[in-house]
Amino acid sequence: MGDGRMIKMKRNPNTPKFWDKLVDKVDNIPFNDHITKDRIKHVASLIPDERIKVLDIGLGYGFLEKEIKLKKKYVSIYGIDISKKSVIRAKTLYGEKFVIGSAKAIPFPNNFFDVVCFLEVLEHIYEHESNSVFNEIKRVLKDSGNLIISVPLYDKIYHGHPSAHVRVFTPEKLFEELLKNGFHKIKTRYLYAFSSLYKTKNVINRLLKLREPNNLIVVARKK
Repeated sequence: MGDGRMIKMKRNPNTPKFWDKLVDKVDNIPFNDHITKDRIKHVASLIPDERIKVLDIGLGYGFLEKEIKLKKKYVSIYGIDISKKSVIRAKTLYGEKFVIGSAKAIPFPNNFFDVVCFLEVLEHIYEHESNSVFNEIKRVLKDSGNLIISVPLYDKIYHGHPSAHVRVFTPEKLFEELLKNGFHKIKTRYLYAFSSLYKTKNVINRLLKLREPNNLIVVARKK
């Protein structure tokens, strides 16, 4: 600022210590968390079973890694996370291709990955941080590669949020952010959080649009 004052940035609550505690509490997707199961299965279905390299940014509980190891014979999956416990768990279960790292400084070479997965992470990153994150994704992703990203929609944020969300997304907001950072969307899928009759209610809701979606998955490519 011209008068010499400094703008104080909010401290991001998503710290390694915070995520170490969360990772310690969860081994598997909870039985009634149908939307997470659906998201992981759908994202895995978007990844071809070929000799390709996939990066999972913010691997967290390792749900995607588990699904890929079960269903994809040829895929090599790599992952980064700020949580040491998350990385140790992934290494123990799935091999050595997991490292402690930040989305703002991805510890892999240029043009290294065929697919980058960025699932349920962007809502943990302030808007002023997102440009550097997308620049890093573009750097490590091959020109012909796909970015698969998902975010919760119409969430509420507040001090002490149990998942430390710091931003709210609408579909328009996510599309705008992707475009601004050099990506264009090629596929979308909306998910809805129903606690019972999940598949049936999702089909009905997609046809009749009775309520707003709770989650959005986008496949995007570099412009």
